[in-house]
Amino acid sequence: MSKILVVDDEPSICWGLSRLAEGLGHQVQVASSAEQGLSAAKEFHPELIVLDVRLPGVDGLTAMKLFRSLNEQTPIIVITAFGDLKTAVTAVEQGAFEYILKPFDLHEIRTAIERSLRRTPAAAVEAVNDAASAGLEGMLGRSPAMQAAFKRIALAAASDAAVLLKGESGVGKELAAQAIHRHSPRASGPFVAVNMGALNTTLGEAELFGHVEGTFTGATQTRRGLLAQANGGTLFIDEVADIPAPIQAKLLRALDQDEVLPVGADQPVKTQFRIVSATHQDLHQLVERGEFRHDLFYRLCTFEIPLPALRERSQDIPLLANYFASQFGDGRAVLAAETVDELSQRPWHGNVRELRKAIEHALVLARSGSVLPSHLPAPLPAFQSNGGKMSPEGRLNEAVTELAQQLLKNPELNGDVYYRFLQVVEKPLLATALSQAGNQCAPAARVLGLHRTTLKRKLDQHGIAENGAEH
Repeated sequence: MSKILVVDDEPSICWGLSRLAEGLGHQVQVASSAEQGLSAAKEFHPELIVLDVRLPGVDGLTAMKLFRSLNEQTPIIVITAFGDLKTAVTAVEQGAFEYILKPFDLHEIRTAIERSLRRTPAAAVEAVNDAASAGLEGMLGRSPAMQAAFKRIALAAASDAAVLLKGESGVGKELAAQAIHRHSPRASGPFVAVNMGALNTTLGEAELFGHVEGTFTGATQTRRGLLAQANGGTLFIDEVADIPAPIQAKLLRALDQDEVLPVGADQPVKTQFRIVSATHQDLHQLVERGEFRHDLFYRLCTFEIPLPALRERSQDIPLLANYFASQFGDGRAVLAAETVDELSQRPWHGNVRELRKAIEHALVLARSGSVLPSHLPAPLPAFQSNGGKMSPEGRLNEAVTELAQQLLKNPELNGDVYYRFLQVVEKPLLATALSQAGNQCAPAARVLGLHRTTLKRKLDQHGIAENGAEH
């Protein structure tokens, strides 16, 4: 049971909210003005305040500050029949837990009340402490896959070997590179990062090796390249597979000779650094196809560290989600159990980066109290990490969506869209299953989860013979 204070000058609103809250098992006290509400709050110590904006005397938005002075942690649900952008912005800026327009239905206000009272600060603090103690330099995880990665990162840091970090986009490759640097003998030196995927050949060469004033248009002054800037420290090259062939040769010489030749310069510049590179592509295959120099590959890849995709370590998702909620929230937001379940079931093709974005999105909507599944953004399409090409799952989703849109716009199919849609998508599924089963109905039915008789009937409906031919 919680204590709820309702401040509204409409008796019917006070009565309705009182009945609702009492029906939920809470204790309710009402006040018809902000002044009465403030006086009552000092004795009643409410755990939730439902506050109208338009009140006689002190208005609700002004009263919010006064209620906050009594207890800053008490959530306040603002209700008003005169909502406008300014009122909404002011309410949110002053920390309103929820902003609801009159007239509202009971389900809406009931949901807001339940959310505001489902806060578990102790659990939230425990989750944050767990997160803080479970990671390595911002990388979190207790799963076996991440523990193995942590071990390899620690081993790599103790040496001066060239490291290649492998993994999909968003798994934390730069965080791993930073951890290697911070725990290495070169920790006092600079950590210099460059993403080759964002540079063309000309710009990439000047960026890495530096250039002399006047060498090309825009070169208004001599500039040290990133390789020279990394002297005594660590150079992190992200998307190393995207290094153009001309730069590959020049980079190999720089690594072998511990010197770089700036663009347009006559004399090389000495530099010595530890190199850590990263890619989401298979460098072994690129070397085999002649798209990446094998001698540079061996120079970059003394020690490999694979970083697992988030879907391969789903047990870490609650830990990461609570950590992000603590980082981006106001300290009062807690992930509801059903939200954690939803997060744990998603495929996370964008990995930790996508999860972080989802939590930030949810906190904008939830603000405080419980973060519910409805606050999460829709799952992103299933993109592979090979240059943004869509996976088969993503292509299928796109094609099915396009088909649905076409059918729904066809006036001749009004009232028959669902059946027609099933006809279109079911036929290739059955035909493919039959073909992969050697045109044998029984094994195809087992794979599909259908009774053999049902499958035969459907094949007849679609005009597919058991040998796979159409009739």
